[in-house]
Amino acid sequence: MGQPWNHAALSSWLIVPALSKLVAIVETNPRTLRGPWASGFALDWHTLSSTPIGQNQFGHMMFDTKRPPVGQLLYELKYGRTQTAAQKQEIAEQLADTAAHFVQNTWRLAIDAIVPVPPSNARTLQPVIVVAEALAARLRVAVCTGCLTKVKQTPN
Repeated sequence: MGQPWNHAALSSWLIVPALSKLVAIVETNPRTLRGPWASGFALDWHTLSSTPIGQNQFGHMMFDTKRPPVGQLLYELKYGRTQTAAQKQEIAEQLADTAAHFVQNTWRLAIDAIVPVPPSNARTLQPVIVVAEALAARLRVAVCTGCLTKVKQTPN
């Protein structure tokens, strides 16, 4: 299995004058998203590679998975079973800091609201909602969690 993820190794720290606070900006590799919209981006890939390394003691296949920093944080937020709610909130804050920095300094698009995609699974803490709310707060825009409705079940 892989080494424990070291958040300090993947973040650079900035002081944002308007907020007068230290924020973590995670390394990104923005990818253009094409579709029926004017402009869209993903901050990076979720997974770079995933190689089977054999079965564990329960017969489940194990993988050596390589993720970029943003992908690793998303994975930990969504599937990290050892993190407390406070640790997951901290991960969401790092992702929101990173996304806000991209929107304000690279994309430079005027945003009226953040509209998160409805989650596929019910969870105590919904990663997409937590990140959307934190991002909306940083960009000083509304977040509309009820603007989109899931009309059919989607695979995980």
